[in-house]
Amino acid sequence: MLERVLQAIAAGGALSLAELARQLDVAPALLEAMMENLEKMGYLQALEGGCQKACGSCASKGICAMIGGGKVWSLSEKGARAAAGMAPA
Repeated sequence: MLERVLQAIAAGGALSLAELARQLDVAPALLEAMMENLEKMGYLQALEGGCQKACGSCASKGICAMIGGGKVWSLSEKGARAAAGMAPA
């Protein structure tokens, strides 16, 4: 399941936690716990308080969860390498 989370994030687009949970068919609270675990393992990085660096190259800049004050995660280098090496779900 953690691999599916990484693949969904790597696929791009700005998804709220609720949208991503719906896409993956899991409870939002469970998804948030999985994302926090992926962050602790170094596959995701939280962009709390803003994402100035990431937004410059993001196709979804200006429409992401930052507007609503939500926590935003992005793939770390380790997460991007892992997602690139996974077969599509």
